[in-house]
Amino acid sequence: MSESSPTDPWTVLKLLDWTREHFEKKQVPSARLIAEMLLSHVLGCQRIELYARHDHQPDAQQLAAYRQLVRRAADHEPVAYLVGQKEFYSLSFQVTPAVLIPRPETEQLVDLALGRLSPLDRPATLWDVGTGSGCVAIAAAKNLDSLTVLATDVSDDAVAVAAANAERLGVADRVRCRVADLLQRPADCDDLTSFDAVVANLPYIANGEGVAESVKHEPGLALRGGADGLDLLRPLVAGAPDLLSIGGVLIMEFGFTQGDDVRDLIADTDRFDEPEIICDHQELERIAIATRIQ
Repeated sequence: MSESSPTDPWTVLKLLDWTREHFEKKQVPSARLIAEMLLSHVLGCQRIELYARHDHQPDAQQLAAYRQLVRRAADHEPVAYLVGQKEFYSLSFQVTPAVLIPRPETEQLVDLALGRLSPLDRPATLWDVGTGSGCVAIAAAKNLDSLTVLATDVSDDAVAVAAANAERLGVADRVRCRVADLLQRPADCDDLTSFDAVVANLPYIANGEGVAESVKHEPGLALRGGADGLDLLRPLVAGAPDLLSIGGVLIMEFGFTQGDDVRDLIADTDRFDEPEIICDHQELERIAIATRIQ
């Protein structure tokens, strides 16, 4: 993007058209959409407002900021990191490179948890293991006022992001964000002795398995799950029954090729019923839900 001149100014429309073509050459998916997201972020307006401002000429500072974002996006840096937020379950979450970017398919974890917890005629408890940005924990709390949530992650930086999101979205009084490794209960949460649901979207990509260019910018700690992708899912499934009340549910996301392995892990505990396997919008097996029976 060259500097504008008095005879050829950079208007909103010209910026969007140039950026779309540039992104397409760089094989950036959803080129026009990303151009609009970046420009509306720089201008401090909603994307739809750009259509009423096609002739508007951003000032020099805005152009410089936009050029920098375009350069980073052309290198396949995720747009969520560039604008610092991502929508999940109709809520806006702050995200940084310290956390995995919330995915639409993960909203099913919230749906399934609420489906099990909402009918209870008492306050409910949920443990979100590997919380990242806190999106699952916070979305569940926002939609169920009687819910207390423990949201843990092994990353201090991720927990800081989750805590900030809980505070900003008004549920910090019911969502406890703590640093913890898998199912190690934080020392100041001894009052949470059993849970109605344990929910997890843990790393499940096998070491060496290829990922999209944009995913390479996300934290490996939140992606890689060992040689077969199951290094964290094994202890999760084995330890969850001791944390769940009878009738409580384990709800976990996994890789689309891991369905049979997850079924076996759950069956091997002898403490869950037959798991229900949920497919995503591409009809790929993605989530298991199992009820503790003993």
